[in-house]
Amino acid sequence: MRLFDKKMIMDLYQEAERSERKRSHFLLHKSHSETVQRLLIALVEGSFVEPHYHELANQWEMFIVMRGQLRIKLYDNQGNVVNDFIAGPELPVSVVEFQPGDIHSVECISEQALMMEIKEGPFNPEFAKTFPKWQAV
Repeated sequence: MRLFDKKMIMDLYQEAERSERKRSHFLLHKSHSETVQRLLIALVEGSFVEPHYHELANQWEMFIVMRGQLRIKLYDNQGNVVNDFIAGPELPVSVVEFQPGDIHSVECISEQALMMEIKEGPFNPEFAKTFPKWQAV
């Protein structure tokens, strides 16, 4: 059994504050070769995960927003926003699942947010994110 206490979460937020990307990850899986990849992601206000998608057929991913609020956008292939909503534990949406090819972005709009990400493994860093042609990275 493993427990994740408030101190560990606060340490993640402190790491996120120091990070250029304003977020910090804590891997719950033991290796990138595991068939289920699980991680906690602590974000602080202003953290922005630019529009991207996952191109492999097994690259679905699920977000469970446990604390705070995240603005999530879904885009079409031309870069138009087709869905824009806020997710959080006290809001109508707190769990989001993306299918392979779904172009999405995530922005932390609260002081802090915490989410769990679950996706199929194994993790291949060469296919971690694909940026649409219209996205300037």
